This record gives sequence, C-alpha cells and structure tokens, in this order.
Amino acid sequence: MRSSRLKAYPQLIVSALLLASAAAAEAQSVLRDRITGSLHAQASVVLRGSLPPLAQARDETGRIDGAVVVHGVSLHLGLSSAQQADLDELLRQQQDPLSPNYHAWLTPQQYASRFGLSTADQERIKSWLRSQGLHIDSVSASGKRISFSGSAASIETAFRTELHRFSVGGAGHFANTTELSVPAALSDMLLSVRGLDDFHPRPRLRGASPRFTSSISGDHFLAPDDFATIYDLKPLYAAGISGSGGKIAVVGQALINLSDIRDFRTAAGLPANDPQLVPGPDAGSLALQNGSEDMSESDIDIEWSGGVAPDATIEFVYDKDVFDALNDAIEQNLAPVVSISYGICETGNGAQIDTVQGWLQQANAQGQTVIASSGDAGAADCDSSGSATASHGLAVDFPASSPNVTGVGGTEFNDASGTYWSSSNDSGNGSALSYIPEIVWNDTGKQSGTSPALGIYASGGGVSAQFSTKPSWQTGTGVPEDGARDVPDIALAASNFHDMYLYCTTNSSGQATCDNGGFRFSSSDASTNNTLTVAGGTSFGAPAFAAILTLVAERAAASGGLGNVNPRLYQLAAATTDVFHDIVSGNNELPTASGSSIGYSAGTGYDLTTGLGSMDVNNLAAAWAPASGSGSSSSSSGSSSSSSSGGAASGGTSSGGGAFAPALLVLLGSLRLLRHRRRRQRA
Repeated sequence: MRSSRLKAYPQLIVSALLLASAAAAEAQSVLRDRITGSLHAQASVVLRGSLPPLAQARDETGRIDGAVVVHGVSLHLGLSSAQQADLDELLRQQQDPLSPNYHAWLTPQQYASRFGLSTADQERIKSWLRSQGLHIDSVSASGKRISFSGSAASIETAFRTELHRFSVGGAGHFANTTELSVPAALSDMLLSVRGLDDFHPRPRLRGASPRFTSSISGDHFLAPDDFATIYDLKPLYAAGISGSGGKIAVVGQALINLSDIRDFRTAAGLPANDPQLVPGPDAGSLALQNGSEDMSESDIDIEWSGGVAPDATIEFVYDKDVFDALNDAIEQNLAPVVSISYGICETGNGAQIDTVQGWLQQANAQGQTVIASSGDAGAADCDSSGSATASHGLAVDFPASSPNVTGVGGTEFNDASGTYWSSSNDSGNGSALSYIPEIVWNDTGKQSGTSPALGIYASGGGVSAQFSTKPSWQTGTGVPEDGARDVPDIALAASNFHDMYLYCTTNSSGQATCDNGGFRFSSSDASTNNTLTVAGGTSFGAPAFAAILTLVAERAAASGGLGNVNPRLYQLAAATTDVFHDIVSGNNELPTASGSSIGYSAGTGYDLTTGLGSMDVNNLAAAWAPASGSGSSSSSSGSSSSSSSGGAASGGTSSGGGAFAPALLVLLGSLRLLRHRRRRQRA
C-alpha cells in the first residue's frame, strides 16, 4: 500500500514541473498586435460618448482660433477581451487567501507586460497622430495612454470635430461640439480621447453657511482629536500605530499654500509633516486660486488624511484634471492607498467611466486601495448639491460606484440627548468624550436663523446603472437583490449643518484662515474676526478612511498594500458585531418639483444611504487579518459590464515574481507534502 502511494508522488511533481514550464514559457511571450487595418485609410467611426454632456449649444461663445495649441490631450486604449478575462481572474485570486496569488501584487512594469499594448500597435498609433500634425508628448508604460499636443486646427481635422468656447455658470470653458471620429481600425480598442474639454469633476466639500464662532453659538466642531475619540483610533495611537512608514496619495486639481497645512497641524496639536508635492505632466497650466473650491478641497484632503494618520507620508498628486492626477498616482504606483474626493454623475459619462475604470482595476492589481466620496446630492447625483429640488432622477456618483473603489457616504451625529462633549477643549482642540450615535446625513432644506434654507445636501447612495453586475462580495443583511453594484460601502460624519469639520485654507483675499496658532481667523472686521472655517460633505470621509486603512495596514504589517478592501469589509460585517456602527435611522430622500420625493431609507445591516455604517477603528484593525480557511467566493474583480475593448490575447509576466511564481508554489507545496508523508510512513 505504501509503495502505490509513493508512485503517485513523482507524477504530481512532474505535473507541477510541466505547469511551471508552461507558465515560464507564457511569461516569455510578447503582447499580440491588435490593429489589423490601416489607420491612414479614409474609413472612420464615431467614438460614442465623446461629447461632453455639459457642452450645450446654448452656452457657446465662439470657435477656438485654429492656431491655439492644445496641450494635455491623450488617447486611452482598453484591454482585449482575453486580457480583461485574465485581469478579472487575477483580481479575484489576489483577494483569495487560498490562492498562490493572494496579495501577490504586480508592479506597473509587470502590469504593462501582461495587460499593455504591443510596441507595434503603439508605433502605428503614434505614426497616425504625427501624420495629423500632432506632437507625441508621452506614452505610459503599458502603452494604453498616448499623450499628445497640437494646434486646435490639427486636432479638429484629425478627429473631425470643432473646438468651441463656452460660458457655463459664469465660468469659461472649451470643448468639442460633436462626437469625435477616429480610424475604424481603432474602433474596438479606443476608449476615449481626454483633454479636448476642461469640464473637470467637481469637489464634494460642502461649505457651512454661515461661519460660526463656537464660544458664541455653542456648536461643536470636529478636530482630528475628536474624530479619533469618536471612531476609537486612540488605542492604535497608544500602541504606536500612527501611519509611520505608510503613504497616502491624495489627488487634486489645484495648487495649495503649504502654510495652510502647517497651520492645521499646529492647531490640531500634530507634529510637523509636510506633504510631498507631486505635479502631473500638465500641472504647469494651473494657477494659484486662493479661496477656490478646488484649493479648499485639496487642503481638506491633505489635512484630514494627515490628521487621522499623523505620521504617514501624504503624496499630493495634482494635475489640471483630478482624473489625470488619479491616473498619475496609479501609473507610478505612488502609494498603497489613494484618496479622491471628486466625482461625476454616471449618466452621460460612459466613455470617461470606462477609461477610469481601467485605471482602477490596474490600481487594485498593483495592491492599491482607492477610496472615493459617494457624493453629496443624496440619491440624485446628477443634480447639483444645493439645488432646491431633484429633477434628474435617481443616480449615483463615480468613481465611488466602481466595484474596485470603496465608496464613503455620510452620517450626522445624533447628540441631542446624552453627554458626548466636554465643556472645554484639550491640547489638540478636541472635546468629544466617546462614540456618538449617528443617523443618515441629510441636511436638505434645513435652516439656521434668518439664513436661507439649504438645498440638496445628503449622503450619496443608490444603485449603479453603469456597473450592472452585482459583485460577488457585496452580500449580507440588507444588501438589495438588484443585480447591480450598490453604493456606498461605508460612511463617516459629513454634515455641513451640525458638528462640522475644521480645516485651514487661504481665502479669496489671500488671508490664511488659521493665522493665530489655532483654528480661529483674525480680522479687523468684527463680523469675521475670531471665526472658524468649517465644512461638511463626503469629501472628509474619503481622506479620513484612506488614513484609517493606512493604520489598519500598519497594524497588519501589510506594507505592500491591501488592494480592493471591499471583499474584506463585507466579510467583517457578516462575521463580527463590534466593527461597524449600524446606521438604522434617517434617509437620503430629496424633494422633487412635483411634490414627491426620491431616495432611500436606512435599515438594519447594509443600506443605500450609509452602506455598512461607520466603524470602531480599533476593532476594525484587530479583526482585519483574514480568517483561517476563508475561500475565494468572497471576492470578485467587479469589472465594468460596459467595457468596449476587445481583441486578441496577450502574454507577458504574471503576478508576484512572474507567471512562473504560482506554479513554483505548487511544486514546492508538492515537495513539502511528499517529505511530510514519507516521515509519517517511516514513523
């Protein structure tokens, strides 16, 4: 009997060796060419979804001079169908503790060699662009982004459109006036042409009106010390877990004053720790705009990511468009966690979403976690926050709606009864005493004194129309059986009316709002002197949760990154009772012009207002390590159902140490099993 068992072992080893050999051979293969026709032929096709939805004829003010040079334009190519299937499976395996590819992250170079565009195809595209009088500026490592510049006239000819100027909401813009036409040979691989308009995503911060002075109003405001008390971060700090050695990439589309970041840290009692400034290729076109929403958003994201993880390195990645900055952070793999507090409505933005979705999947494959705010327009993301009523129907915000992103919704503290605040501040300007019960954030229609009533301001949440396949990990009590990706995943405090966040910035007059060693503003004007600069919105939750995950990774010694954390979050919600604060009261419903309302209500477990709820961070960190025996059914790549890419399969390297690595693990496992069984037989 023992002899027959031993005969099977060499066969197992031979099989493992053959598998390793085949994998190694695949790793040596090259990416296959996908362009089969001439790019110089007359045949062209319309690139659907290439007309910016905000470029309306009624707002046109004239055509751009043909001699004007347009910089920062880029072609974005998608994966072939075989590459997409390969990537989906890799992403699944990377979150499966039983897989040899578990947390075996790719480098950008490995991603490029496996999921990129062949050199020959890159050269064909560059040759066509040059033939149109355009200049090649840069090409990404994968070849899937080819950036170029050229005169407006050359661009119009190449893409058979016109570039016009627009005036929208008092601001000047430019954009193409028709959908673009591209060579037919690119029709199954070109996702979008970016940079032909300057309608950029909007930040998700919500300023408070009016600005308050707490000693007069009696209101409470959130400093990092309060946040740490309420969400139970202080035990981690006491254990020496503060983000040291970790990195967070915060993306933006504005220049900042470093003095504002320093003022915030001083006021909050935090050690000096300047962010690292990482300008993108087109950041040179940005001008300093004190008092702008984009500057305030960047200040908030840097200050609050560094306020929650005080010793982490904050990489501020900025470019003329925040999505370009996001791409920069991913292409260069700048940090294990990326925070973005901007978004766009899913409706009418399919081409842009398909493009960015490809970047997000690359981020996950590299071990990067992407966190995004879920929006501040409740269940009607296509309506502007602050509008009196919702008029565009139900919609959710992207990139929070991507299955490869963790979407952060908003809550509001329900502290009317109970003692949750001290009557005085500590050295970090904190006064919170404990966790404070929460309800869904919905400040719509609220009014303070004689101030005008607020318009639409509520936690973004709902059902994705773009991602119409339910991720396999999005299960549990309360999760709708709607066959789609649901938003958000978690939530944190967001009210811009009650218990708002403190931050420091520079106002439109060029004055620092925290200029006296604390959070207060000094002014000769009695109406503004000694006031606080505060705001709300899901903008705060994204950088704060990015920092929380940096602390979780530090405690788990996961320096290489956590990748897509959604599978683990939903696992923990199902398996624990002390990690999440279930938000069961409130809604994100909004009034409509007809007198009805649209939106969703909170409930037990998951809901479309606050997701799984907020969290006890100390318990989250303690529970994070994967449970023994957890299987692959918990994860999914969650690729977009609207992908327009296609073509032939690719070769290239695999995860970790290349395609050879998983097979080598099988071989080593077989040898260990053989030695173990032989010892038992001899015994």
